[in-house]
Amino acid sequence: MKLKEIDRTAMQAWSPAQQHPIYLAAGTSAQQLDATFSTNAALEIFELDLADTTLDMKSCGTFSSSHRYHKLVWGPHGMSSEEHPCGVLIAGGENGNVILYDAAKIIAGDSDVVIAQNDKHTGPVRALDVNSFQANLVVSGGNESEIYIWDLNNFDSPMTPGPKSQPLEDISSVAWNRQVQHILASASPSGRASVWDLRKNEPIIKVSDHSNRMHCSGLAWNPEVATQLVLASEDDRMPVIQMWDLRFASSPLKVLENHTRGVLAIAWSLADPELLLSCGKDNRILCWNPNSGEVLYELPTSTQWCFDIQWCPRNPAVLSAAAFDGHVSVYSIMGGSCDGQRQKQADQLTSSFGNLDPFGTGQTLPPLQLRQPAVQQSTVMPLKKPPKWIRRPVGASFAVCSSYTKPSPLLVTRHKQYISLLKTKASEQHQLS
Repeated sequence: MKLKEIDRTAMQAWSPAQQHPIYLAAGTSAQQLDATFSTNAALEIFELDLADTTLDMKSCGTFSSSHRYHKLVWGPHGMSSEEHPCGVLIAGGENGNVILYDAAKIIAGDSDVVIAQNDKHTGPVRALDVNSFQANLVVSGGNESEIYIWDLNNFDSPMTPGPKSQPLEDISSVAWNRQVQHILASASPSGRASVWDLRKNEPIIKVSDHSNRMHCSGLAWNPEVATQLVLASEDDRMPVIQMWDLRFASSPLKVLENHTRGVLAIAWSLADPELLLSCGKDNRILCWNPNSGEVLYELPTSTQWCFDIQWCPRNPAVLSAAAFDGHVSVYSIMGGSCDGQRQKQADQLTSSFGNLDPFGTGQTLPPLQLRQPAVQQSTVMPLKKPPKWIRRPVGASFAVCSSYTKPSPLLVTRHKQYISLLKTKASEQHQLS
């Protein structure tokens, strides 16, 4: 179900899980133009207010930028020390620059919001990721196999994870491992992915598809299994998502096939490892169970491709998708009604007419009355099974009668403890009471 919508052609980034209220940053996307052919660029922050039933999101701050962005991430660096109360926005520019913004200053309306900037890359910075163990570490990827590790406390001197991979090619995706802090992975459009160990300063393993048709557009690590990752293919001849296990890296562990055209972006839920999002050129957004290969949910989308999709870190049921039609949409995977979206379209049509007097009668027209068809409310069904964050981690049920009490097995995460059958006479129960 669609919750909110922003009329922007922009890259997006959610505020960190520690941040409340929830914000969504939108930076003008590089190599894209809207219907006005405007060359202006901006970095904006919107607040997600689910108590507001309209589709509009409140703008909390805007910074007019001279850069357009290929990638945008929002890290929690500085939040614990109050140096940056809302964290740091890291942007990858089209001219090889990595820029740090103070999110709190953008919200406050300050003009001096840039913390630091570095032009180390020789081409566009298309890949960024923040280390989940050390928030001051950021990895970036660009042209000619360039990968840099940035320390936000010493931003002038980036490090490299090792020698450049050969042959030189663009880096389309980078990602830190979710279980081991010194492991990261990078992927290129050729379909090759490299796993780097920062302690050894070299790649420790490389995986690639033998068909040579894997045009890699996305990379994500399993949130719980340290050796598993997924790669997405943008090639229309091979619109698949491959799941790899580095313990058996000779071939993919599983191949997810449901898209009919190339996959443009993927996102793995940190709250539930059985939820994997993908969006493709077939105008579809799918939610998979990567372990079984089953499609659990398909979001109702527009007729335009979505090029970026992300989970909200603080509210695990919420996600956002940026499309080429100039909209950033916020959805919920828990189902609901679509009537709010139709009402917004009706309101826009009404406001476009206003109080015009096209017949010269000298009287203003009443508000436009749109005929509503007598149909049932359109609803979007939720996931086929409850996600991990709303399942009962512990369950017990008791049946009490005059002769005995029988509890069911008590389920505890990672352990199973069973309660034995207890037989108690009603008279004994009365005496104990």
